[in-house]
Amino acid sequence: MRASIIGCGYVGQALGQRLIALGHDVTGVRRSPDHNTRLARLGIRPVNLDITEDGALAKLNDLYDWVVIAAASSRGGDEAYKRVYGLGSENIARWLKSVDARTVVFISSTSVYPQINGEWVSENSAAPPENGPGKILLEAEQTMATAGPTVTLLRSSGIYGPSRGHLFRRFMSGNAVVEGDGSRYLNMVHRDDLVETIIAALKSGGRRGLYNITDDEPVTQLDFFEWLSETTGRPMPPFVPNPDPSTRRRGITNKRISNKLFKETFGFKYKYPTFRQGFEGLKKLESDSVRR
Repeated sequence: MRASIIGCGYVGQALGQRLIALGHDVTGVRRSPDHNTRLARLGIRPVNLDITEDGALAKLNDLYDWVVIAAASSRGGDEAYKRVYGLGSENIARWLKSVDARTVVFISSTSVYPQINGEWVSENSAAPPENGPGKILLEAEQTMATAGPTVTLLRSSGIYGPSRGHLFRRFMSGNAVVEGDGSRYLNMVHRDDLVETIIAALKSGGRRGLYNITDDEPVTQLDFFEWLSETTGRPMPPFVPNPDPSTRRRGITNKRISNKLFKETFGFKYKYPTFRQGFEGLKKLESDSVRR
């Protein structure tokens, strides 16, 4: 199959490597040419364009069987976020309507769920966000859903993996804190599991739908740091007051995301079903890098 990954960054590069290993031809789209050499070294054909520019997607041909949209705003700020997920999604949707891709997968985020009381959240949970990045993402999903009959929407929780994992890296560097009483839930997914869910969706031949992608066990911030402290022998982070939600770009939510629908629909099993399996490997990599 011929695959195009629009937004070939942290997840996209790992996905591209897996697809190539499975015998597929892969094109990786990035705005800047800075990583073209790396993409080419991985076997991914680089194409540089800005999805927010009108007509830029004409650089891509119409010969892709699979299209994965994993674009992200790297420049920060609400306006950049709106451009990528607003204007960018509109341009991609318009382009998709002119090509003959068999399957399209759009990577969204569980940040579209604004729940704050630790409740379980499924794909059908009500209370859509009224503003902010979550609302922008929800509108991007709606735009992509109209791009064709074979669009699968995957809402990913917080992604961690090699060289990625904000709270883990802060803990290992001694800069982590426990907010409030630490009872807020964290929802996470290992990069490699996210990659495999994308591949499962692509291989399904265009099973239209919306699915949460997250591991089996939401964990409170306190339990997460206590486990890290026990397994590494490092001290617990200090407790600090809860932050002001207005100071956070995505606000502060507290929810437990269910992955039941995707697992049942696709018969999918996570390689890293909880944070423990995933972070055991990262912990070893971190220790090895320190020794070197």
